Amino acid sequence: MRLRFAAGLTAAVLIILCGARGAWAHGEAADEPFLKDLTVAFFNVHISPTVIKVGDPVTITGSLKILETWPYTLDPPATAYITPVVPGPVFVLADRTVNGEPDMGSIFVEKGGVYNFNMVMRGRNPGRWHVHPGIAIQGTGTLIGPGEWVTVEPSATPFRFDVSLLDGQKVNLEHYGGAFVWWWSLAGFIIGVIWMLYWTVPKRTVTRLAVTIQLPINDDAPDIGLITPRDHFWMSVLAGITVAMMVGGWVYMAAKFPVRLPQQTDRFEPVSAAPGVNLATVRGTGATYDEKTSTLILNTQIKNISDMPLTLTEYSMAMTTFVNGDAAAIAQAGPADYTGKLDVEPNTPIAPGETRAVKLTMSGDVFNDERLIPLHDPQQLIAGLVHFQGERRKYDLVTVKSVLIPTEFQPQYLP
Repeated sequence: MRLRFAAGLTAAVLIILCGARGAWAHGEAADEPFLKDLTVAFFNVHISPTVIKVGDPVTITGSLKILETWPYTLDPPATAYITPVVPGPVFVLADRTVNGEPDMGSIFVEKGGVYNFNMVMRGRNPGRWHVHPGIAIQGTGTLIGPGEWVTVEPSATPFRFDVSLLDGQKVNLEHYGGAFVWWWSLAGFIIGVIWMLYWTVPKRTVTRLAVTIQLPINDDAPDIGLITPRDHFWMSVLAGITVAMMVGGWVYMAAKFPVRLPQQTDRFEPVSAAPGVNLATVRGTGATYDEKTSTLILNTQIKNISDMPLTLTEYSMAMTTFVNGDAAAIAQAGPADYTGKLDVEPNTPIAPGETRAVKLTMSGDVFNDERLIPLHDPQQLIAGLVHFQGERRKYDLVTVKSVLIPTEFQPQYLP
């Protein structure tokens, strides 16, 4: 019976291991749909080149808007950090600008703000890595945009990251201070191992828990040899070595680096890149989603409040963008796995002052792969950006929010 059970368990483990797929993403599919749909929309994201050698640059450009539909259950967005999202320190960030201003760290943001980013990384470790832009918002976490595979090939020269210090000295951050950090950490590790082994191998503190747990607190129990005066002596020696190590490190730091500055914080509020004048208003009148065909239909009522005809060009939701155009226009919108075709009915310019019912239809595996649709949530809401293009290079980004009903639950009387 035991052999049968063991054989069955082994077979089950092998089946699971053989059927498991490799984990390569960044966990964005695990986020709840509302956390992606109602918070931030990424668009015009480009990551290039996608094949480099160690030390070569990769540029991430794009835009994002913090939506006015920000969920009331989350802290309002105030402080954020726009960053590349990569699988560990396989790249190094060399330069970053937000709305044309150099960005050294976190920035102040607001609902409705549009932020254009440009980040330059350099390949550090060879491999094939999935790269995303992301925005980490205090109190919410990191919201991830569309990604692209980047291959970093080995180089004939080792990776270097040279920077100039305030005193004019040039250092290679890849190895600067590495030897001291390594030996310092090893010394502290050795002290900790000695302490751990001393109390767990020859002593009875762990091996005879049935006895030691019955002793009162602060009872050394010298009569049974639990903690002896000799133990106190050696623990005092270890404590003295630790104190001497800390004092020696402080003296070394003061002598080697006589000029020190506190860690600097430079936060600013970028001027929002949102269009200044609204060209249109958009109201969501209902949305449906067919899980079998991965098709989202968004019904809207659009009013042109400008003095020029407007063309609906794109719809962006979370990390996806759907384009009202040909294959070339879709390819220019961002990474292929996160873009698709947008069908607009009726697909004609909206005249000044006109109010029109417009149906947006889009399909793609990204809805299911990234879990963008709230199929079984208490609040089945989606939100995104409708892009309009007018004359004289004017454009508008309008946030639209709509209730969504899965097709399988849709009553017959709904449009």
